Amino acid sequence: MNREPEELELLRSGINLGLLAKHIVDGFMIGRHRGTRRGTGSEFSQYRSYQPGDDLRQVDWKMFARSDRYYIKESETESSVTVRFFLDISASMLYEENGLSRYRYASLVIAVLATIASQQGDSVALHLVNNKEHKSLDGKRGKHHLNRLIHLMDDVTCTGHWPESTEWLTDNINTSSRELWVVCSDLLDGAKRWETFIQLSKSVGHEIQFIQILGHDELHLELENVATVQDPETRAMMNIKTSSVRDKYLQNLYAYLEELKDGLLSPRTDLFLMQMNETVQNSLYEFLKLRERL
Repeated sequence: MNREPEELELLRSGINLGLLAKHIVDGFMIGRHRGTRRGTGSEFSQYRSYQPGDDLRQVDWKMFARSDRYYIKESETESSVTVRFFLDISASMLYEENGLSRYRYASLVIAVLATIASQQGDSVALHLVNNKEHKSLDGKRGKHHLNRLIHLMDDVTCTGHWPESTEWLTDNINTSSRELWVVCSDLLDGAKRWETFIQLSKSVGHEIQFIQILGHDELHLELENVATVQDPETRAMMNIKTSSVRDKYLQNLYAYLEELKDGLLSPRTDLFLMQMNETVQNSLYEFLKLRERL
């Protein structure tokens, strides 16, 4: 029998999220680049070919004299964004596998990503959201603020569902600077529940990264014989014979996941699936390889 990864054991044991997040980040962030963007500052980075519409003042005329071609001299300037995290605290986040709740797993995901963003010099903000409650911490930089953000996830009651309205968010929107919105949820409410949220982000030009967190049993239904299952939101219990419902369940599940992708994905909206039996470190390593930066 394969031994469970140490990270999941520690997470289940109630270890401090900040300490575990730092350990994970130290493990795979060595050598990652600073947060930078291409600009017109003083630190030279590279040349690129002139494109119609480029400012002629950026043309390197010495390079033109040598090559008879127009080149733009780019520089590397420091950049930062506000990474605004949204953690679903609806009842379905109480779902557990092997004694580890979806909420606890999602909390570590945010703690790790917030630590990375903080190390890059980005501001980090957090919203804990269901239809009954909204807790928030506005975007700031620094270690002390990061610790406050992680601590805010400790004292939470998961209940209800994700709110249909975005009134709770409108007062927190920043239109003067670039933001990345990162949503951690099981996304079991369906794409329509997120329509107003996505529309709001588009209206202010922010990017959304959805991180969907599901259990291995939810995705594969490998339970044997008769199993007791629970509705993630109503908490109603039901006994099922897994062998008789597995095929239909998986057919409906994967049809739903495809429908969710169709409803969520756009040029400024992305979706990444994480399984609770995989370590956060391994899953986020794959996630970060798909992104240039947070």
